[in-house]
Amino acid sequence: MLRALAGADEGILDQVPLERTRYVGLGGVVLGTAVVAGISMWFALSQVLGGAHVAMLVPTVIWMLIVLNFDRWLVSTVTGVWHRRILILVPRLLVSVVLGFIIAEPLVLRVFETAIVQHVVDGRQAALNTERDRLLECNPRVPTGAPARRDCGDARLLASTTEADVAELRDLESDAGRLRTRVEADRRRHGEMVDKATGECAGDNEQGMSGKKGIGPLCRRLDSAAKNFLVQSHLSDNERKLRSLESRITAMRGPLAGRQADFAKKIEAGIEERLSALPGPADPVGLLERMRALQEVTAVNSYLSGASWLFRLFLILVDCLPVLVKLMGGTTAYDRMADHANRRDEEIHSRRLQLHTEARIGELELHAHRDAADRRRQWRQVTIAGRAVQERATESPRTPWTRIDFAESRREIPGGASGTPSGRR
Repeated sequence: MLRALAGADEGILDQVPLERTRYVGLGGVVLGTAVVAGISMWFALSQVLGGAHVAMLVPTVIWMLIVLNFDRWLVSTVTGVWHRRILILVPRLLVSVVLGFIIAEPLVLRVFETAIVQHVVDGRQAALNTERDRLLECNPRVPTGAPARRDCGDARLLASTTEADVAELRDLESDAGRLRTRVEADRRRHGEMVDKATGECAGDNEQGMSGKKGIGPLCRRLDSAAKNFLVQSHLSDNERKLRSLESRITAMRGPLAGRQADFAKKIEAGIEERLSALPGPADPVGLLERMRALQEVTAVNSYLSGASWLFRLFLILVDCLPVLVKLMGGTTAYDRMADHANRRDEEIHSRRLQLHTEARIGELELHAHRDAADRRRQWRQVTIAGRAVQERATESPRTPWTRIDFAESRREIPGGASGTPSGRR
C-alpha cells in the first residue's frame, strides 16, 4: 500500500526487488505529509468555527486526500537521467514550498496559541476601555451645548436627547415671542382703526373726523380700512399660530423635567449596548485575529519571531520531503527501467499508429484503383455499343438515316452499358 502511494509499478519492482524498501519509505513520507496537512486543516477549521465538530472530518479528509494525491503525482512522474530530473523537480519543489506555507500557518498558530490569545484578550479589553471613554465624553450625563471631543460623529447615542428637547423648546419660545409681539402690535393697530371708524360714525369731533353723525363716506372708508388691515395683517391666522405654539410649549415643559431626570440612565444603557456589540475578552478568537495577533507579538519579541519562523520552516521542509527524497535518491535501476519501459511503450504506440496509417492509405489506394478500372471498363462498353450501332446502320442502306439516341442503342444491345455485347469482346 505504501508503494502504491509512491506511484511505483509492481511489475518493474518484481525485476528489481531491492528497490522495494526505497519506495516503501517514499510512500511513508507521502502519507506522513498528507497526515500533517489533515491536522493543519483540522486546526484551521477549529479556529475559524470557534471549536471542534464532527462535521469537520469531511473537509479535513478531503484536504488530506488532495495533498496525498498531489505529492504522489510529484514523485511518481519523475524518471530519466539526473539533468532531466532536476529540470522537473525544481518547479515542483517551489510548488511544495507554497503548499507548505499554507499547511504550516495553522500549526504555527496552534503552537503559539497561549501568547496569541492573551494578546488578543488584552487588545480587546483596551479597545473596550477606549470606546467607553469616548462614549462618555461624547454623551455627558448632564446635557451641555457641545461635546468635549471632535470625533463624536458616530458616538452620539440618543437621537432626541434632553439637550435637543431644550433647544427645541427654546426655539419654540423664541418663535412664540416674536409672533406674540407682532400679534399685539396688529391688535393695537386694528383697535385704533376700529375706534376711529366708530367715532366718525358716531359724530365725534376730533382731529381727522368730519364731526357728522351717521354712516357717511368717511365712516365707510375708515371701516373698510380697518377690515382690510385685518385681512392683510393675517391677525386671525397669527393668533391661531400663537395659540398652537403656546400649546406645544406647555406640552413639552411637563415631560421635559422627567426626561432630564432619567437622562443619565439612558446614556449608561446606550453605552452598554454599544460596548456589547464589540468583541469581548471571553469571545472566541477567529483565524484572522490570530494571524494579526501573531504578527504583532513577533514584531516586538525577536525570540518569539525566530521560534515561529524556525517551526514554520520545519513544517515547510516536512511538506517538501517527498520531492526532496525523490531528488536526493538519484537515478536508480527502477528509474532507468521505468524510463526504458516508457520509451518502449511510446515506440510501440508510434509503430502501431504508423502501421494503421499505412493500412488505411493502402485501402484508399485500392479503392481508387478499382474506381479507375470500373471507369475504363464502362468507357470500353460505351465505345463497343457505338460501333455496333454504326455497323447496323451500314448493313441497312434502304433505311433512311435517323439519329439514334444513345440510350436506345444501349437498350438494343444485349447486356446494356454495364454488360458485354453477345459475341463481341
